Amino acid sequence: MDKTRVFALDIGTRKIVGLVLEKNDTGYGVIDVEILEHTTRAMMDGQIHDVEAVAATILQIKNALEERQGITLESVAVAAAGRALKTSRGNCHKSRQQLSELSTDEVRALEIEAVQEAQYELAQEELGDKEHSNYFCVGYSVVSYLLEGQVIGNLVGQVGSEVAVEIIATFLPRVVVDSLFSSLHRVGLEVKGLTLEPIAALSVAIPPGMRLLNLALVDIGAGTSDIALVKDGNVFAYAMVPLAGDELTEYLASQYLLDFDTAEKTKRLLLQQDKIEIFDILGNPLHLSSQELRQELQPLVDEMTAEIAHHIMALNQKVPDAVVCVGGGSLTPSLTESLAENLGIPGRRVGIRTVKDIDYITTDSGFLNSPQGITPLGIAYNYFTTPPVPFIKVIVNGRETPLWNLGEINVATALLSSGISLSNIYGKPGMGKTIEINGYVKVIKGSMGTAPLIKVNSQLASLETSLQNGDRVEFAPGQDGEEAFITGRDLVPAIKGQVTVNGKEFDLEPVITVNGESFDPDEEVPDRARIEFKSVNSVFNVLRLSGVDEYWLQQKRYKYYLDEREITVSWLPLEVYVNGVIAEVEQLVEPGASISYNRKPLRPGVNDLLGEHDFLAISVKVNGEEVRLLGKGAGIEIDGQTAGIYDEIHDGARIILNRDKGKAILSDIFKVVEIKPVANAKLLIRVDGEPAGFTTPIKEGSQIELSWE
Repeated sequence: MDKTRVFALDIGTRKIVGLVLEKNDTGYGVIDVEILEHTTRAMMDGQIHDVEAVAATILQIKNALEERQGITLESVAVAAAGRALKTSRGNCHKSRQQLSELSTDEVRALEIEAVQEAQYELAQEELGDKEHSNYFCVGYSVVSYLLEGQVIGNLVGQVGSEVAVEIIATFLPRVVVDSLFSSLHRVGLEVKGLTLEPIAALSVAIPPGMRLLNLALVDIGAGTSDIALVKDGNVFAYAMVPLAGDELTEYLASQYLLDFDTAEKTKRLLLQQDKIEIFDILGNPLHLSSQELRQELQPLVDEMTAEIAHHIMALNQKVPDAVVCVGGGSLTPSLTESLAENLGIPGRRVGIRTVKDIDYITTDSGFLNSPQGITPLGIAYNYFTTPPVPFIKVIVNGRETPLWNLGEINVATALLSSGISLSNIYGKPGMGKTIEINGYVKVIKGSMGTAPLIKVNSQLASLETSLQNGDRVEFAPGQDGEEAFITGRDLVPAIKGQVTVNGKEFDLEPVITVNGESFDPDEEVPDRARIEFKSVNSVFNVLRLSGVDEYWLQQKRYKYYLDEREITVSWLPLEVYVNGVIAEVEQLVEPGASISYNRKPLRPGVNDLLGEHDFLAISVKVNGEEVRLLGKGAGIEIDGQTAGIYDEIHDGARIILNRDKGKAILSDIFKVVEIKPVANAKLLIRVDGEPAGFTTPIKEGSQIELSWE
């Protein structure tokens, strides 16, 4: 490929067309052309499904042209099909200081900047959608130029301080473009020009002089029907319909039990023969009428044209002035009539265009002179009329990525072109926690996110680092910071040391509650938790640590009524000693302390409440000396029932003491009076002057005499 010649390839769903176009004094002439059909269904709907098979066919075409022309083909101009096409508009406005004429390069740079804006807008729309986040720009068309705020046909050569351009750019999934590049790379061809098939077809089928009209171009191939719309001198919209000639072929194959190639042959013969004789896959002969087959295919044709018409109307918002059809599928019987009917326009306004209608391109090839020749000729012609932006190639994370050589190319551009989103490349800080501790609010921050790791040719780099052809970029996004992690032990002051509880050693530990519930100090504290902790070295906490259940450590208040008099008493069912001294559970202890405890009844007994009171005691005299007997001075009733001195009471109990029912007997005095026996003597007992025995009742003021004889 040089300034006067170009090698172009139209890699279609059914066939590949390779041609060499030369620019001469009168226009353009085709030097040579080679056409091969795929031997397998290596492509479907414009997408390469078998890279090796497609590459093999391209190599045959390349070798044939090189041998016949005695040339070496090293580069190529190609076009991508409109499968999964996306379009986006971009604008660029510039203020110029100098009032010199605008050069071609300056206008080109303006257009490319607008393309970059369109790419950014598309990335914003598709952000987060993994299936569509990896798009590649395959071409663009200028919608309008502005000079000093006024629309103008061309900026080149103009003089002004304010210039602007609006473009419509077309994008395809990178998988489509990558498979195309891979096939060409396998046969040693470098891509020098890449465009979109409808853009290429437009350049020939609807030249600029026709674009003042509102026209629709429909390129109907085997796998897709590509649409482009023009008006007011500019291209303003593109679309793709995934219905084309293969739908008709597949229908014939299924209806008549044909293999795909035979069905394709049958479809082509519809325009050439009235009767068609073929064999199905079982060897049965078939004698088919072309007229009947056309009628049978008509519903499919109507369905296809209805879909095409729907897309045209959706984009154009009105009926176009005319429709120009190109591509092999445009030769389908009654297709133009059906399309006109679906659009509601006269049949004469839908037509087929060939290169015969174009006087500045000449060719002797019958194929190129048919509607099928428009796209391959357009690919070659577009290379001359719209100078392609050259590519450079860089390796991003081991993957070859072609980039438009727009002058200054940096890492950010390469990452975007490789499909890597730049929206979240810096790690986000980890979530923090807000925790209330004994009424005070404390904020614990998460760890900071990390910056992305970027290397160019194994050297640390940044997003702004410039790239050259062949550079290797390694990229890893920053990692998000970790969420704040903190345990109860981290938040509560620790007391180091040991204490002894009933002879066993224990480490001092805090007792923590989170949101009112008991909490293990080594567990993670949740966000917005309410933490409360008590002194870590209190008797209460130490005993809890040693395994004493909390209900043994809870001091309760009991209210009771004694002879209708209300009395309140506090009760702890545990008797605790610290270093041998009676202690309270709230008391603090130091490391090394010795704690012991004894369990008492969970509820107090009558003796615990009344044992010390005088009204439960009686006084008697023994040999003239006064003696007090506790708990013997009255009968006891609890809630109307006879009770003993050691019976437990409940909250609200009503206790009655009946002094007339005292239970003291003479033997009770021996618990408090020591009697020394006399050898060979008998103990004589008298109560109030009367002889008595050990079981003789005694009462308040009784006179007791003890003697030996």
